[in-house]
Amino acid sequence: MKRPEKISPVRLLPAILLFLAVILVGCGAGDESEEQPAAIDGEGISVEGSWVRPARAGRMSAGYFLITNFEDVDDTLTGISSGAAELTEIHESYEREEGMMGMREVPELTIPAQSTVTFEPGGLHIMFIQVSQSIEEGDQVEVTLHFANYGDLAVELPVRQ
Repeated sequence: MKRPEKISPVRLLPAILLFLAVILVGCGAGDESEEQPAAIDGEGISVEGSWVRPARAGRMSAGYFLITNFEDVDDTLTGISSGAAELTEIHESYEREEGMMGMREVPELTIPAQSTVTFEPGGLHIMFIQVSQSIEEGDQVEVTLHFANYGDLAVELPVRQ
């Protein structure tokens, strides 16, 4: 019985390169055209998907939502106010050097033109510090978002787990 001839890796190289070139062309490599992102439809500033965690009076709570800036220029969220707590601030969660999670205030936040910024658990959020009275599931918490260009935007956030 005759043994099959061993093929040298050097002899396979041209075939491998040809195969890779065909794959790259098929995947669109070399397509230099850049598509511009489509403008998002709407006007002004919009808040959607909002909610607040329940909390007892004197405790803390957090609020979350999506802010969309439909305008062609950036805007700045300069603050948040609410009668639901003694103090209402924009915060962000972050990982400290020792690997522990921390939270810090964000005095102002740029909302880029034609984009959405997400306030979510583990990221940006509203902190309600020393809640005035207990807020329970099914309640609504009113907040006012203060923007440098757009002005004030009142929003009601439903309370849920």
